[in-house]
Amino acid sequence: MRLAHLSDPHFGAHDPAVIAGLRTDVIAQGVDHVLISGDLTMRARRRQFEAAQEWLDGFGVPWTSVPGNHDLPLDRPLTRAVRPLHGYRRFIDPDDEPSGSFDGVLVLGLSTARRYFWKGGRIDAGQVARIGSVFAPAVPLKILMVHHPVFRSAQRPREKIVRGADRALRAAAAAGVDVVLCGHDHVAAHVDLALSRPDLSRRLLGVMSGTSGSRRLRAGEPQSYNVLEFTHGDRLRLEVRQWRGDRFVALAAHRWGRTADGWVASGEDTV
Repeated sequence: MRLAHLSDPHFGAHDPAVIAGLRTDVIAQGVDHVLISGDLTMRARRRQFEAAQEWLDGFGVPWTSVPGNHDLPLDRPLTRAVRPLHGYRRFIDPDDEPSGSFDGVLVLGLSTARRYFWKGGRIDAGQVARIGSVFAPAVPLKILMVHHPVFRSAQRPREKIVRGADRALRAAAAAGVDVVLCGHDHVAAHVDLALSRPDLSRRLLGVMSGTSGSRRLRAGEPQSYNVLEFTHGDRLRLEVRQWRGDRFVALAAHRWGRTADGWVASGEDTV
């Protein structure tokens, strides 16, 4: 099973060459499913959502998405107050918190963008409870996806973590979640979440995607996305693919193995 993890393409503030190159590269990687952790648009305009929808359908494989804070009409306070996700639900997916399983992978997406806590995001008690219920079945790989970060990257250590992250990660660990995907910070990063959170009952991976298409770069990083490959039920490989000049290339690859306590790093590949 090969999964592409994209985030923050920001249609309306995107680089057309990067967006086109991303679709070409994702198709070339032969992924089975695309996961998008939010901020498909820059200002939640109809044309931006339509462009994002066309781009997603162009991958030619199933995809699952959650909204980001920029998928709310940030510059239209009244609309944001009464219909915060109207455009996203109309043009991208009527379900802003999708869940589903495919080929042994169970995915739950949670909407962390809020009409008032839009910048930092929030995971509430009801969403925490849903983590436990959705991930109750025994499946080979469990993935939780949100937009706002659940950990701080080395590149941007002062950025905020989504409100409610502690409760959500404890629930995820207890439910046997393997990977938590996020975006928002426009840098690529991954961590063993248990190293900084000793209260977790098992080790799970936090994976952040850089911006996959926006011109709004951070920490000097070009656009990037992740490819996760899950094999033999107990091996996971993460490859970061970064925009270099006129195409995406492999930047780094990391491997983990499943143990009784969760996922443990087992090495890096030369790329």
